[in-house]
Amino acid sequence: MNTILVPVDFSETSSNALSYAVQLFGASDLEITVLHMYGVRSGGALLMKNIDGVLQKDAQQKMDDLLKTMQNQYPEVIFKPKMTKNEAIPAIVAMGDSGTYDFIVMGTKGASGLKEVFMGSVAGGVVSRTTAPVLVVPMDHAYRPLEKIVMAIGNDAFSSDTVIMPLKKIAALHQSEVKVLHIADKKTPQIQEALLAMEDLNPTVDYAFGSGNVNKDLNDYLTKDFSGLACLIRTKKGFFERLFNESVTLKQTFSSAVPLLILHDLS
Repeated sequence: MNTILVPVDFSETSSNALSYAVQLFGASDLEITVLHMYGVRSGGALLMKNIDGVLQKDAQQKMDDLLKTMQNQYPEVIFKPKMTKNEAIPAIVAMGDSGTYDFIVMGTKGASGLKEVFMGSVAGGVVSRTTAPVLVVPMDHAYRPLEKIVMAIGNDAFSSDTVIMPLKKIAALHQSEVKVLHIADKKTPQIQEALLAMEDLNPTVDYAFGSGNVNKDLNDYLTKDFSGLACLIRTKKGFFERLFNESVTLKQTFSSAVPLLILHDLS
């Protein structure tokens, strides 16, 4: 059984991510925990208690409505509601890292400058702190058959084959073609180590060299290639550290035109 964690704020963006999760992993043999965080951060104790009560009641009604709609559409799926007063990022990270879930699936609206939106800034924060595979689904992205997955890599070899097991799981589920996009200053021998780790996927390889702008190279490629999913690996150091420092990570989750599968190799 696939077990998925989907945080929601009852916006169209998070509801779309929930629907995407069902369509991606298939309605049969699927359990989704639908997580919502509510509460206020400041004010007197009595005021906070009163407001929390109102917020909890409102959230419960919205959760009931959402799950009723989803259950009618996907009667085979097991939906498990969970509501908590904890702050969003720590709550999602703690649950995602518990080992209970195969993937975290989150929606993102997009943001610019100091403007933050719940499922944008939170998605970036979760990506930078969790060790669980995260699927980030752009606002208004409509699911389509996952014929092609692009895996973008730099010059770093994987610490082990297990790093890309979530990618292999999704590719096998959809019988997807996997294309490796090597983004670097020039072709290096390390690319062969990465290809060896995924040789059972029989990937093809494309190259993007020289611009120095990882985000632009990746987005330009995805726009032209019409892939259904992009996979990135977050590392502690190396070429892709540029992609996963705080500011660039948030920029990437906000700007991608296709869902991103973000894996972690932090050893």
